Amino acid sequence: MTNFSNQHSSEQQRVAETENRLKALIEATSDVVYSLSPDWAEMRELDGRGFLKDANEPTKDWKLINVYPEDLEIVNATIEECIREKKVFQLEHRVQRVDGTPGWTFSKAIPILDERGEIIEWLGTAKDITLRKDAEKALRITQEKSDRQKRLYETVTSSTPDLLYVFDLDYRFTYANQALLDMWGKSWEDSIGKNLLENGYEPWHAEMHEKEIDEIKKTKLPIRGEVSFPHATLGKRVYDYIFTPVLDKDGELEAVAGATRDVTDRKKWEESLEINSKTLQQLNEDLENTNHELATTLEEVAEVNDELIKANEKIVEGEIAFRLAVNAANFGTWFIHSVTREFTTDARLKELFGYYENESLSIEQALAQITEEHRPIVAAKLENAIYNNGDYDVTYPVIGLHDKRLRWLRAIGNLKADPSGAFSAFTGVVMDITDQYLSGAEIKRAEEYLRMAVDAAGLGTFQISADERTFKASPKLKELFGFYPDEIMPYEAAVNQIHADFRASVAANVERTFLEGTRFNMEYQIIGYRDEKKRWVRAIGEVQEKDGKEYFTGVIHEITEKKLDEIRKNDFISMVSHELKTPLTSINTYLQLLLRKAEKSDDQFVKQASAQSLKQVKNMTEMINGFLNISRLESGKLHIDRTDFDLSELFKEIQADYQIQYSTHDLIFTIPKSIIVNADRLKLAQVINNLVGNAVKYSANKTTISVSFEKMNECIRVIVKDEGIGIKPENLARLFDRYYRVEQESIIAGFGIGLYLSAEIIEAHGGKIWAESEFGNGSTFYFELPTA
Repeated sequence: MTNFSNQHSSEQQRVAETENRLKALIEATSDVVYSLSPDWAEMRELDGRGFLKDANEPTKDWKLINVYPEDLEIVNATIEECIREKKVFQLEHRVQRVDGTPGWTFSKAIPILDERGEIIEWLGTAKDITLRKDAEKALRITQEKSDRQKRLYETVTSSTPDLLYVFDLDYRFTYANQALLDMWGKSWEDSIGKNLLENGYEPWHAEMHEKEIDEIKKTKLPIRGEVSFPHATLGKRVYDYIFTPVLDKDGELEAVAGATRDVTDRKKWEESLEINSKTLQQLNEDLENTNHELATTLEEVAEVNDELIKANEKIVEGEIAFRLAVNAANFGTWFIHSVTREFTTDARLKELFGYYENESLSIEQALAQITEEHRPIVAAKLENAIYNNGDYDVTYPVIGLHDKRLRWLRAIGNLKADPSGAFSAFTGVVMDITDQYLSGAEIKRAEEYLRMAVDAAGLGTFQISADERTFKASPKLKELFGFYPDEIMPYEAAVNQIHADFRASVAANVERTFLEGTRFNMEYQIIGYRDEKKRWVRAIGEVQEKDGKEYFTGVIHEITEKKLDEIRKNDFISMVSHELKTPLTSINTYLQLLLRKAEKSDDQFVKQASAQSLKQVKNMTEMINGFLNISRLESGKLHIDRTDFDLSELFKEIQADYQIQYSTHDLIFTIPKSIIVNADRLKLAQVINNLVGNAVKYSANKTTISVSFEKMNECIRVIVKDEGIGIKPENLARLFDRYYRVEQESIIAGFGIGLYLSAEIIEAHGGKIWAESEFGNGSTFYFELPTA
């Protein structure tokens, strides 16, 4: 029992010692110390340390007394979060100090938990950080003033080609205009705050300028000089420079400002003049020798004088060009005294407001020239800028007082306090942006006209981003795909509504458009999401760039009726073609029998008539087969039966047939050694027959038709060349369109079947076909196939 009592007494002593140390620690710190109830509703104790009002007795009004009203919401939110999560409370917020003024504190409170983990009390401290917060605010204001001053400098100096800069007394650059940064080939961030060596100056060059700055420190007088050093893009140049001391209000040097001008061209002319002068002197000395030398010398002098005149003209032209360059910025400037409201402007600003150069112009008169709808806005911004240092960058229209001319102007200004503190100077520039503004308005009108045209045509529009595949669809496009106009339609949902027969092909062509930049042009069937209606659509689009990103944009319009008409037409053509082939087969058989019988007789008329009839039956059979092939092609039933075969062997077979069939022309086949291709042999022969048949049809008898093929890097090219009537340029682009007929020189070229079918067969092989022609000088047809 005695041991337990001793142990309990020892524990109480340690607790007492711990409390004494805690009190001593609290007394030693300058921070505000406080104690709160578990729910923060009651402050049990507060030692304000002269910063906050003390609370010696529990109080529930501590928030109203101590917390700044505008910060009460964030304090309560943080308290609720810390109580909920039983974590340490840490927050910077404003408070009401003992003297009633607002201050800043960093408050930190730790929850005291019992053995069950429940909060029984909060102990906290609060540090006075008002001075730090005031310093941060002052620094931010100073930085904003510095940024405005920098923008003003850049506005004024950006129009001159001269190099303008400022050094601090440690030789570091504190300012450099854009012309100097361009010469260095560096950015503002990489240059400002750096010394001469760090900005690429050679050691001798940097040492020379540092000595000159040191001399200005001693004398407070400007220094002028000339130096050569390399330009980032123009190479070695000669520069004339002047360093000027910048003195504070007490006359002490606080910086050195510099201006450098490129005088390379002037130096070259001076050197040229010096050389010419020496030449002239030598000529004058030689003048005394002989009369012959005198004549020669006079001629040379005349030449030199001509060069001098030309050199002088170029110098004058250079001076004029320089003056024009100085005035190229073509903006007006102003100065407003914040107290007297004196308004000082240059002639250009008066001109922009329609005033004459010798007329006076007040602020009120200038505002009167601004159109009524913009005048209140400009006036409010101007007053705010002059008296509250507000931002002033405003665009507005004016009507000139005398010329009544509408101009759109952009005005930029900054407020700068006078060193005396008695007033502020509001200065700035005005630029004429009429052309740029009206161009932007014209673009907006064109976009609106395009939107109305799209709506009138019933077109749906879409946009797909290249990186994330985000899909934007117009209400009309959503309607075509069976969605409500205000319903979200993701890209995957749109793809799912494409008929299964076309879905993979459409997706593949979309990816091809993104990867290769090709134009997307497809016809396919879709099924409405909600109405389940089947529609045929045609989609056209291409990849475009906007704000540095690529987008696939395009339009979709419904062609259901047109497509159904084509299907019905193709079904009709297929049916009629099948029906016609049966009697044609019988006629062909009878004509062959008739020809054989006629060949045994001497009746030449019957023999010739039978041969011509067989030829016409063959032409009609080929025409019907062409219609059938087109019908199969458009219904998806024309298949490519690929096999590996020798293209040279196919050429030899075709050549043998043509020598009998086209004896009226000189057919030349150039057949290289064996080459294997993977293609449909019969359909490839059909393409060659179509091209050679057209060449024969449109070429005079006894002319040459050449057929050849050659192996390229990854393909085989077949070439059919004739000496016929040629093709007009306006017909070349549509030569391979379906049912397109070329009408020229009173000749109508068939039904437009052969070349269209040939193009489809070649494209089905993954190749391409085209023609080149000069009207009256023959044509050349090409097609290419990938190698096996």
